[in-house]
Amino acid sequence: MALSDSEPDLVRENSYVLIQELDAYTRDAVRVDLAKHQMDKVGRAPLTALQVRVAHAAGILPYFRKAQRTAFFRSQLEALEKIGHSWRDNAFHGPALRLFPEFGGLAAVPADVRVQIVRWMTLCYIGEPGGYGTMGRGRKVFYSNSAAPLIEQMFKEDREIIRDDVSGLQKDRGVKRACSDEYVARRLQALLDLVDA
Repeated sequence: MALSDSEPDLVRENSYVLIQELDAYTRDAVRVDLAKHQMDKVGRAPLTALQVRVAHAAGILPYFRKAQRTAFFRSQLEALEKIGHSWRDNAFHGPALRLFPEFGGLAAVPADVRVQIVRWMTLCYIGEPGGYGTMGRGRKVFYSNSAAPLIEQMFKEDREIIRDDVSGLQKDRGVKRACSDEYVARRLQALLDLVDA
């Protein structure tokens, strides 16, 4: 019912909440059967945001085909890259990043795509040198106010999984270029400290 377009929104949302509640009491054998049932229904078609959201709520997303999960999260990465990580695009960052916890957070993202998503989030978080303009004179770094707390929360929740991804970004050309400014470099260090805690 949570996936049915023919059901009223209230029924679909209530079904989604019930699925979340039942997740803690669901046996792994049931999850495997349910994932197989859902994969048979989906076939080889790309996963939709609603399917991924409901699959995560039911605890069956890890049982879905890796190729389909990778393709889905690659499309999320493409959406983030289209928005851009510049602080000037901060109005679009919040809505895009708020979806990730509903998709299972960074832990649900296959490793090859996760590294790229973590890179985008890191560049968005650390920002760029500030200190100019009427409003920016007292602000040493311009960064996305809407994205920063969401990124901190996701990095904190999945720190064990992304620790190496974030640490490896110290060698990334784009990150190194951004960190040529000492205040931006401090923001990167704050992220490194967050995942190392």
